[in-house]
Amino acid sequence: MVSYPDVNVHIEYFSARRIYELVLAGDVDIGLVAVPKRDKRLDVYDFEDEPLVLVCNPNHPLSHESQVDIHRLQFERFIAFEKDVPTRAWIDSILERYNIVVRPIMEFDNIETIKRAVEIKSGISIMPQTAILQEVSSGTMKAIPFSNENFIRPTGIIIRKGKIFGQAGRYFIELLRKKSKKQE
Repeated sequence: MVSYPDVNVHIEYFSARRIYELVLAGDVDIGLVAVPKRDKRLDVYDFEDEPLVLVCNPNHPLSHESQVDIHRLQFERFIAFEKDVPTRAWIDSILERYNIVVRPIMEFDNIETIKRAVEIKSGISIMPQTAILQEVSSGTMKAIPFSNENFIRPTGIIIRKGKIFGQAGRYFIELLRKKSKKQE
């Protein structure tokens, strides 16, 4: 915005399905999505690998651990993303890889609602660490890394193939891609 003050950047939150629809229809220039899927109609660029952590209420028995073995989640009350959310499939695949069975007691389509459910002690969840910084800082939620491995959630930049950008648009995409390269 400093380099191109006449350019208007408008940011909105939508479901992954809706972001793909809007980008493919040309209604949105650039989409940022979790667990990007390849599509021959899109250019997909890697963005960030977000660390995934166990999240729980500060009064949960696991909240005092500095790290937790993923096997400790066995049969825990779990707040999950809805089945059609790409992050749900990603987390389910991690749990399956370790043969972990959780008890999904609530499913939501967005991270904010999941955070609120965890805060009121409805259960635990697995979330991107970057999404809970405020709650951890204010003490309403605990984030605990896993001891087994560093689980991540990939994110990506999606653009309709053949989309022509002006100088400001190209600069913005370049900034996003540089940001992701610095984190590698």
